[in-house]
Amino acid sequence: MRSVTVARFFNRLTLVDASQLPRQNRKISRQSSTLNGASGLRPIDLKKRRTESNRGGSVPVSSIRGEVLDLAVDLRKARPGDKLEIPYELTVSEAMHDFWQSAFHGQDRISTSRPFCRSIGLQDRVLPFPLVLFLTSSMTHADAAKVQVGFENVTYHWPCFAGDTFTKNFLVKSVRTTSDGNHSVIKFYCELVNHRGRVCMSADKQMLFEFPITGGSSNVSSVGRMEQDSENNQLFRDHLLSKSMTLAELGSQSLKALRPGQLIFHTMYRSITLAQSMQLASLARLTHERHFDLRKYSVDTEILCPGGLVVGLTTSASSRDLHEILHEELLNVTFVNALHPNNVVGAMSYVQSVDDTIPGDLEMLLVRTIGVKNVDLVRDLGDGAHLPLELFTRTKMTTKEIERICKEHCPKLSNKIIVQMDRRIIRQSSHKDVFLL
Repeated sequence: MRSVTVARFFNRLTLVDASQLPRQNRKISRQSSTLNGASGLRPIDLKKRRTESNRGGSVPVSSIRGEVLDLAVDLRKARPGDKLEIPYELTVSEAMHDFWQSAFHGQDRISTSRPFCRSIGLQDRVLPFPLVLFLTSSMTHADAAKVQVGFENVTYHWPCFAGDTFTKNFLVKSVRTTSDGNHSVIKFYCELVNHRGRVCMSADKQMLFEFPITGGSSNVSSVGRMEQDSENNQLFRDHLLSKSMTLAELGSQSLKALRPGQLIFHTMYRSITLAQSMQLASLARLTHERHFDLRKYSVDTEILCPGGLVVGLTTSASSRDLHEILHEELLNVTFVNALHPNNVVGAMSYVQSVDDTIPGDLEMLLVRTIGVKNVDLVRDLGDGAHLPLELFTRTKMTTKEIERICKEHCPKLSNKIIVQMDRRIIRQSSHKDVFLL
């Protein structure tokens, strides 16, 4: 076996085959191998090594300079109607469905029971609404985004199942520069499409970027055929409504009747760990450094849970009291304060209206659910706490307006609200037949 020596040139270690060195150097190599203890090697004096190399011929030192491939989408010149080409495909497995449900509580049979789903004409368990939204909105190359602002018009058009393969479409719907002139807000129209070409979910997503938009602000009411084709497409909802009689025969599992004007403090609190947040972000193919880079960002104050997981935790906290949900839409979502791994999330829901005129024993609710972090609503606010009604009825409030209301009327909620969601829910009612004797 040929001996190998370590030559030190310009503070750079290079492995050199001793058989290729001049005779004098091979002698040094044999000596060093016997004098360096267990390793068989010892450092060679730099000055002496240079002198001997110059006598017998120099050993070439090669180098290469690294470069960074910029794969992020440049949105500085984005204009309404621009389409982002997304070449990736993702097949969702049963394991991913189960992993999601291990992190986010839910007992709705449409996502947990295969026999129930098949009895109402669905092939299998339906992927949970927050999971599908997370997949729909996750943008692999939006690395320049500072924070996610919110969602609008989130619609579950077609049921998604484990085993489906999905692609995404993103179009720029509007752009505007913020009042400080240093940031911009871009609204994207997002679509999730299955391997059969069906649009399964669509959503408007707003993100804040740390640069002004070139050419100023602009918007369009529609981004063309993609949005128009899916805007009124409610095949999933319509299918469930058509099965109202079957659902009535199967029976309702809804635990409590809900009434307009009711404010519910949900008693379920959950958090997700740093590992869970990273794993779920990786499953959705997110790449933003604020979700992963622990060397650069503090876990407690700077690493962020993705927006889709914030929605998942908040709906999870409310799921037991609103059980049993069959279909859901998000009319508006506003992210207020950042959520970090290990923050404990709770929620409260205000029932704005109840429509029980739809077929069978189904009812449609308009609900505003507010997610909070690191606060126990019952213990810290009190079971009979009076909160400003404006917080639950005013439409499309900004983050600043929500914080102002909290500081003025309920300081214990200041900096604690993470998300405000307006939801349209279809569920089985808890009505019981009353017989008059």
